[in-house]
Amino acid sequence: MGASLLWRRLWRHKLLYLFMLPGIVWFFLFSYVPLYGIQVAFRDFTFSGGFTGSPWAGLKYFRQFFDYYQSEALIRNTILISALKLVIGFAMPILLAILLNEVRHVKFKKTVQTLSYLPYFVSWVVVVTLMQRLLTPYGGPVNDLLVSIGLVKDPIRFLNNTSWFYQIIVGSDIWKNIGWNSIIYMAAMAGIDQQLYEAAKIDGAGRFRQIWHVTLPGIRNIAVILFILATGSLMSAGYEQLLLLNGPATAAIGSVLDVHVIGAGISQGRLSYAAAVGLFQSIIALVLILTVNRIARKVSDVSLF
Repeated sequence: MGASLLWRRLWRHKLLYLFMLPGIVWFFLFSYVPLYGIQVAFRDFTFSGGFTGSPWAGLKYFRQFFDYYQSEALIRNTILISALKLVIGFAMPILLAILLNEVRHVKFKKTVQTLSYLPYFVSWVVVVTLMQRLLTPYGGPVNDLLVSIGLVKDPIRFLNNTSWFYQIIVGSDIWKNIGWNSIIYMAAMAGIDQQLYEAAKIDGAGRFRQIWHVTLPGIRNIAVILFILATGSLMSAGYEQLLLLNGPATAAIGSVLDVHVIGAGISQGRLSYAAAVGLFQSIIALVLILTVNRIARKVSDVSLF
């Protein structure tokens, strides 16, 4: 009886499930089928032996990573940079979406939206090159401006400088992603019943009180779900950005797991070791998502499952 009811529901909403099919196929092919390769982390992988012919190594490569003298620093740097991006960067798209939602001039609103989305489609190579041109102490416009107005006496080395490293990393990440990440919040705000705003006006609420009592509660569920998903990235600080912006001068605070994994796997050919470290990252990310999801369900009754 239960199976029959399920099939009837599936058939009734067949068009909706048909729209979902490409996404399901994509996730199956690129997220679930590759799970077969997890076994590389537990084998002495060779190209001649392949996945099934390479000898088992057990936890050998996990022990190698934790015995590595920089493993603690890599984990610490990754968590710190990711946490800064999460804590600071998570609120910025919400703020931008609220500000744009309050704009009544349609042309200005669309212009700001377009300008804020564009950086998302620019590669990190271009972004870092632009930053190098702007922030260089040798004739860069930022340093020239600071010196000309008397804020600094000598040009500042913003890049490859431990004093400015976190500000540069977090600031560039927010600038690049804020517009794109704000789209989903703007969509959520568009779905808020306008009668709630009218009722708030009748009660004497100004714009700030309307935002606090109507807009923010209206997007709360979406924000909680996105925050749960974002916690899974705490073990992934961003490969391209850190690879391009980190240098010898900032290696002590800028070396992260993502760059280490790619370097070990591709540059050094240590595929089993890289797979083991990558699997460690994934396990921690899964634990974080499950933990935060459980906390969110108890605190706010909102969760992924």
